[in-house]
Amino acid sequence: MAFALSKRDFLIASKVVMQILNELEAEPLPIEEEERRHTRRLLIGFLCAVLLTTAVLGGYLWLRKRHERQVAAATQVEEQKKAPKIEVFVDDTTVQGKKALLSGTLHNISNEPVRGIAVELLLRRRVGAGVETRVIAPEVSELAPDAKTRYSLEVLVADYVSSTFLRVVSGENRAAVPFKALPGAARPPLETPASKTVIVNRPTPKGDEFINTPNNPGKVP
Repeated sequence: MAFALSKRDFLIASKVVMQILNELEAEPLPIEEEERRHTRRLLIGFLCAVLLTTAVLGGYLWLRKRHERQVAAATQVEEQKKAPKIEVFVDDTTVQGKKALLSGTLHNISNEPVRGIAVELLLRRRVGAGVETRVIAPEVSELAPDAKTRYSLEVLVADYVSSTFLRVVSGENRAAVPFKALPGAARPPLETPASKTVIVNRPTPKGDEFINTPNNPGKVP
């Protein structure tokens, strides 16, 4: 059975087909759309992973730098605490009769004043080998930066055999002050006793006695 299309019907059918083709081109097939969505999700996931890794790495580097700065600051503070503030010039012990003089000089080499300064000496007794700690207040108890003062102590030679400089303290609680000890004034030289001339009178020879001299040689038997 044959059908005959009029010109008007043919144009209408052609128009419908073209419209369907246009819709197919404008809207991709479901499989292509799923592939595009999958690719898009992979790309978004990769970008998120890169951003997260960058954030974690940046945070780690920042925390590491912060920790290094904190450690450096703490180390600097600790070094400043341990740095010597006082130079101690310990003089040689001077014996004057029955007494020994223990003395020296304190020099503030820090940038801040030291208040209530004193020194401690360790004395060893001559009898019993016991030890004794003596706290000695210097001439000036408050030392400004670059200031100096003297300390001294007299002890009996019969009571003590030796002394050791122990430490520098400050304040009412006698807190230890970092210091470095250096040789001070040397012991003055001992006076050389004056020379004396001794004259010995020889007895005059009697009888056959004689003195053997080059001018009067003796005979060998």
